[in-house]
Amino acid sequence: MSTRPGRTPGPRRPAGTPVGPDEVRRAVLEAAALLFAERGVDAVSLRDIAAQAGVHLALIPRYLGSRDELVIAVFDHLSDRVAQAVMDNPLSGQGFTPDTVMGQWVRVAGALAISGRIREKRSDFNPVTAMAATLAEGYGLDELSARVRATQIVAAALGWRIFEDYLLEAGDLQDVPLQDLRDDLAHSARRLGATPWPSPPNPTPRHDQRSS
Repeated sequence: MSTRPGRTPGPRRPAGTPVGPDEVRRAVLEAAALLFAERGVDAVSLRDIAAQAGVHLALIPRYLGSRDELVIAVFDHLSDRVAQAVMDNPLSGQGFTPDTVMGQWVRVAGALAISGRIREKRSDFNPVTAMAATLAEGYGLDELSARVRATQIVAAALGWRIFEDYLLEAGDLQDVPLQDLRDDLAHSARRLGATPWPSPPNPTPRHDQRSS
């Protein structure tokens, strides 16, 4: 087959290359989420993300804006995915490692919080509201109790995942199987999630019991 004079065919895209705004955007968000979780948000360049996503570098600012806007878009994307995972698997653990959606969300959220770039809630569907819905349905909590407990559970989940290495060292827990500790964190979250708010009175310390 001949080509028209003065025109040369452009390079063919490799099979599986994202095509169109929606595919490119999704590929970039997923690639950035993984790289941010593995290397840290500030250690990843747009060129790294483009290579991982299999897209041309110039398409990232075209479809997702500046680098800061991309980071926020990744956080929002992961927030939606974690919230959906909570709804799909209520009262279940959501993973710890960088290859899980929860692991990626925590690492991006932590980086944004530490740098002061995290934003206020932008959607009524997020991991906290999803958790509140599962607590209300699963344990029959009233609406306020469910929101308070969901916020506390997500706070604990974020804190443990961000500081796990430090907490193991500080608590001298290196000899305790890590999976046992992670499983117990999930059990503790379920116990908290079943507790109405405000909490019952504090237990009496042992020294007060002896003196009475």
